[in-house]
Amino acid sequence: MQLRAVDRISATGDVSLQRHLFALVEAAARQAGYGEVLDAWSEDLDLMRPQ
Repeated sequence: MQLRAVDRISATGDVSLQRHLFALVEAAARQAGYGEVLDAWSEDLDLMRPQ
């Protein structure tokens, strides 16, 4: 699923799909202990999260 999503994003620039994929990446990054790094992005995260 994720590889197809990346392929579609690279072909179309689908923002909704980019945000969906980022939600998956963010969850995995937080689970791996990178929450502080993500939090340092502050309001930039809002641009990448699903709306």
